[in-house]
Amino acid sequence: ILIITIEMLSFIATKLNLLMYNEEPGYLYPSGDKWRTETMPWGSWHKPNFSDRHRKTCFDVEYESNNLGARDNEPYDENLPKNSIILIGDSFAEGMGVQLEDTFAEVLEKRIGRKVLNFGSAAHFGPVQEEILYRTLASKLPHNEMIYFFLPANDFLENDRRRWLSKFNQFRHRPYFKKVDNDKYDIFYPGGKTENKILIYFKNFIFHRLQVFLIQYTYTANTLRTINALYSRYTNKKNMVIREPNIGYSYFFDDHEAINGALYFSKKLLSEASGLKRRIIVIFPEVVCVNSICRSKDLEMIYSGKDYKNLKWYLDLKRISSETNRKLFDLADHLKKEDWSKMVLKCDGHPNPYGIRVIVELIVEKFFK
Repeated sequence: ILIITIEMLSFIATKLNLLMYNEEPGYLYPSGDKWRTETMPWGSWHKPNFSDRHRKTCFDVEYESNNLGARDNEPYDENLPKNSIILIGDSFAEGMGVQLEDTFAEVLEKRIGRKVLNFGSAAHFGPVQEEILYRTLASKLPHNEMIYFFLPANDFLENDRRRWLSKFNQFRHRPYFKKVDNDKYDIFYPGGKTENKILIYFKNFIFHRLQVFLIQYTYTANTLRTINALYSRYTNKKNMVIREPNIGYSYFFDDHEAINGALYFSKKLLSEASGLKRRIIVIFPEVVCVNSICRSKDLEMIYSGKDYKNLKWYLDLKRISSETNRKLFDLADHLKKEDWSKMVLKCDGHPNPYGIRVIVELIVEKFFK
């Protein structure tokens, strides 16, 4: 009776948009989670040679992976052109919410006539994971350039165990950074060593499968996700998981420990690719969509006169770009706040096909012409 009552109340709250999450169950709107896996050393990735469907109110797309689990319909092997370009990043690079032909990798590939390898992954993917993915897999493939997507809104926090080391996230197989010296960080796996495949499988089976089941078949998932989000906000403030109360957010984030840890692995990644002809880092402002109204708080604050270029993260990123001889491309310098709202999926906030083509054209104009 209790379960049925909670499900009915969750159904009503979802239909009235009363919760922080008001999504339909996956059997009505396939969630695109079946192709995802967390058994690799870098955590979030895709099952090889797999296809999946993801549908929300503003898109209906098919995801497919190749022989290595990358989002592509062509194999990645030693026969790739030597002038291939590696694209690495999170869900923006992966292309969440768009068809394969509309992803950054495919649009850029057609635009410049060179193979672009898509090493993007959604499901909380940050600099530590990107460095491991490049070092252990992507670096082995023929390529001579790299494009690295960086999102200040989440890349400083994705691998900070102060932020993510909750009871739930301990049961996810993903790496975090931990400080071992004044200027050195190491990789930390909660719950045991990365090679313990049986433990990894058990954790994934019990907790990830339960989560997928709830999202797939119930409205109660919306209630639980809302409670989890509210609890996270409360505990973050109460326990000061991120130490300082006024650290800002996204472009105006200023927690030094999180910045140092994230950029340590960003620099490590770029240093491992030091032999390449060119390395480009693209910085993305954040866009938040609520009830199909999308806003970029980053660009709004910038337009109101707030300056982020004197903050630690930006100064450190500029210094790292100089030390590693890479190109820094900040989209906030090239996009207006009213432009951004047209460039994203209204129910999701990820770049839409139009937005992806606008950004690709900016990158081509700046670096490939």
